[in-house]
Amino acid sequence: MSIHPATAISTAATHGSDLAATAQTAGQVATVALIVTIAVSLYLLGCLIWPFGKCRRCKGVGKFKSPFGRAYRHCGKCDGSGLRVRLGRHVINHIRAVHGAGDNSTSKGKR
Repeated sequence: MSIHPATAISTAATHGSDLAATAQTAGQVATVALIVTIAVSLYLLGCLIWPFGKCRRCKGVGKFKSPFGRAYRHCGKCDGSGLRVRLGRHVINHIRAVHGAGDNSTSKGKR
C-alpha cells in the first residue's frame, strides 16, 4: 500500500517539471522568433538602401568574352548592366503596389 503515495508524489513532481520545461521551451521559441524578426527587418532595411545586387550569371561584369578573347557580348540576364533586383526589394515593391492599389479603390468613402 505504500506504493500508491510514492507514485502520486512522483507523478506530481514529473508534472511540475513538464510545466517548467514547457515554459522554458516557450521562452526559447519567443527568443528565436525575435531573432528571426530582427534579421528579416535588417535585411529589408538593407534592400531599401541597396536595392541591387550583382548579376549571378555574369558576376556583375555585364558582359562575356568570346572564346578567343577578342569580342564581348552583353549578358542576356541583366542586359549588360551587371545588376539584378534583390529578393527583398521585390517583396518591398510588391507591398508598395498592394498598398497603392488599396488607395486607388473606386469606393466613394470619406478620406
